Amino acid sequence: MSAPEAGAPQLVLHHFPGACSQVCVFALEHAGLDYELRLVDLKTSEQSGVAYSAISPLGKVPALIIDGAVLTENAAIQTYIHELRPQAGLFPRDASPLDVGRRQAGLSLCGGTLHPIVRGLANPLRITDGDPEGVRRKSQALAVKSFGVAEERIAQTGWWLDDWSLLDVYLNWAVSVAASTGFDFKPFPTIAGLAARLSELPAFRRMLEIEVESAAELARRRTLPSALAVPKI
Repeated sequence: MSAPEAGAPQLVLHHFPGACSQVCVFALEHAGLDYELRLVDLKTSEQSGVAYSAISPLGKVPALIIDGAVLTENAAIQTYIHELRPQAGLFPRDASPLDVGRRQAGLSLCGGTLHPIVRGLANPLRITDGDPEGVRRKSQALAVKSFGVAEERIAQTGWWLDDWSLLDVYLNWAVSVAASTGFDFKPFPTIAGLAARLSELPAFRRMLEIEVESAAELARRRTLPSALAVPKI
């Protein structure tokens, strides 16, 4: 990134490749904001360590540090970045109250409905002490219903709103996680094509590059002696 703008906040994003924090990576890149990326290795349970628990007590990414203040929850961070740089067009500017409500509906669908569903598809053991296959089957049924609602919503324009927005990047993340589990998107061709449409945006392509770079860095870190592998948080 370029040198920080005078008066701009110092931003540090905590991220794990493949996690929903990639949406915030896209937002920061598209908004042209200077930020530091710090990787939290969920595969080695770094999120449960003392250092990161002091930042995010629930042990989740993303977490954004803004001049020393911590902001968690994906939808909140997305909203903050939009408010910090509204001219970037992450969400529509001068939106009507109804449009703002529709934006919040999309954020709620992605974060409150699709997120736990795709988690149930990808890693049901995280949310049950019982039979994980029961969770997976129920998540499959809920995914069919919920992705069906999303498909109907974006079928006309290809986007959640009239044009692309950060909501589509968030929805695409949920699609990518479900697809990695073998979920069949043939009945949902519009949302299945989100990645191809979003790839026209330079920030989306950069986000994908950062995902690859981040995964490689974590793989390298895991080969180091533990004393050298612990990042500064």
